[in-house]
Amino acid sequence: MSKYIQMQSIFHKSYIITAIIAILMALLFIACNKDRLEMQVNTTQPTGDNYSSMYDFYQKNEVPMQTFQFNSVTGGSNTFLKGTVVTVPPNAFKTLTGDTISGIVTLEIKEIYKKSDMLLSDIGTTKYAYHTWLKSGGMFFIKALINNVAVKLATGSVITINQPFSAVPAPADSQMQAFIGVKDSSNRIGWYAADTVKLNALNYVFSLYQFTTPEDSGTWCNSDDRYFFYTFTSTTLTATPADNVDTFQTDVFLVFKTVNCMVHVYYNGSNFPYSYAPENLPFTVVAVGVKGGKLYSYFSPLPVSLTGSQTINFTLSQTTTADFKNQLQALN
Repeated sequence: MSKYIQMQSIFHKSYIITAIIAILMALLFIACNKDRLEMQVNTTQPTGDNYSSMYDFYQKNEVPMQTFQFNSVTGGSNTFLKGTVVTVPPNAFKTLTGDTISGIVTLEIKEIYKKSDMLLSDIGTTKYAYHTWLKSGGMFFIKALINNVAVKLATGSVITINQPFSAVPAPADSQMQAFIGVKDSSNRIGWYAADTVKLNALNYVFSLYQFTTPEDSGTWCNSDDRYFFYTFTSTTLTATPADNVDTFQTDVFLVFKTVNCMVHVYYNGSNFPYSYAPENLPFTVVAVGVKGGKLYSYFSPLPVSLTGSQTINFTLSQTTTADFKNQLQALN
């Protein structure tokens, strides 16, 4: 009997030790996973309001890059986050020297439909050289790579991009044309008319016949109505800063109220003049700058509607990225 009790005691102690070990292992597992989870969250956390420059601000707040992979021989189709559908035909690509390729292609895409995304990505809707504005049905960036090397579209191959009306949203516009973005020596983007854009029941159908060179820089495309502008009389708006522009690296934008259009107005050394401002079409003047790592901004308190040349004086006030984005998104 005493031997039985002794064995029972041993088993009981073994059970307790095993239970303690199991609890310790469970706690260790939870701790490890907690650390791993926090690391994953931290990698996707906003970068905060510590900006070294306006370039840094745009880099941290622009629309995200999306990727899609498919076999180059068979081609492929994919619907991206905002509803853009990209369809690539079989054998659509060649190397930059014209050689046939095969393998997995990575397609990089950025979608921009809303005015807030245009501003946060610093991609406006103005024609190249003339700086007159365009009504946008949506823009996108596209780049194709194989083994991390850029490729070009083969002659005769066409990538089809369906841009949903609902992404803006706005009624379908039969005057939309295809535009290709070109950057000047100051890295300012302007739009060249490329071809027509077709419409179906739900989308603008953009046909892309070739990438811009150099192909490793990617291609910006835009569906635009350039004729919408012609119905308005142009006048001059001058935005005059109270703050030192060089200190704040100030940028100024016009965000239109009733049309999907955003214009970057550039500094001339003393103020921000824009000679193509439409009369009787309301817009908000938005200015943004960075100083000491902090974000500063200005929003005109009421939409501006011009009936002749006008000057607007503005002063930047410190803000947060979250508050700035909230104000900006309200203009969509």
